[in-house]
Amino acid sequence: MATKQRDKIMALLSESVEPMVAGEISTRLDLHVTTARFHLAKLVEEGRVETTTVPTPGVGRPRVGYQLVRRAPTGALLGHLLGQLGSTRAAREHAGAEAGRLWAEEHARPAPTADLPDPVTVASDTLGALGFQVSNVMSAFGSHELRLCSCPLQDIARTHPEVARGVARGVIEQALAASSPALSSQYAVTVAPDPAGGDCEIVLRLAPLRRTANHFETPLR
Repeated sequence: MATKQRDKIMALLSESVEPMVAGEISTRLDLHVTTARFHLAKLVEEGRVETTTVPTPGVGRPRVGYQLVRRAPTGALLGHLLGQLGSTRAAREHAGAEAGRLWAEEHARPAPTADLPDPVTVASDTLGALGFQVSNVMSAFGSHELRLCSCPLQDIARTHPEVARGVARGVIEQALAASSPALSSQYAVTVAPDPAGGDCEIVLRLAPLRRTANHFETPLR
């Protein structure tokens, strides 16, 4: 619901020639003004909306107005560039994973002192350093599920979600390998869209590799 409400706010602001105040936005979208301010603050934090001053009719202090951050029209270009990463979704996800590994390597954190560090800590710390926000962690039977919000890959995910998933997977695979070779050999990383369709963009799972008679079985990605 949060993502949908923010999309509605973005659409409303895109239609307005002048900056809009929180009260006007809340009225137009049938939201409580406190809720509108909350979402506006998040959009400002994400760099999608900016504030300005709006004169008050008559006597009074200027009000806070909100307007879209104007950017060069490169959105379509980004989509075309992502499409050139491969002719199939699988190929583009693979390319995204390779880019994610390089991205994580550039922002490598000091190696933990423990021989086998906690995979959730490694993943959360790396994701946080790259601008992701882990909203929830669920662990059961040795597997760990991390739900990611405030995803810096949102613009990519809108047109090529497979690339965003690949990047996120590559980031964690590189982080696990850099923290401990033993850790990376014990866990497979899978990434999927948020099944609830909520504020989170993707769900990342760390699942133990299952040993068969002769080898480790890697879950499908």
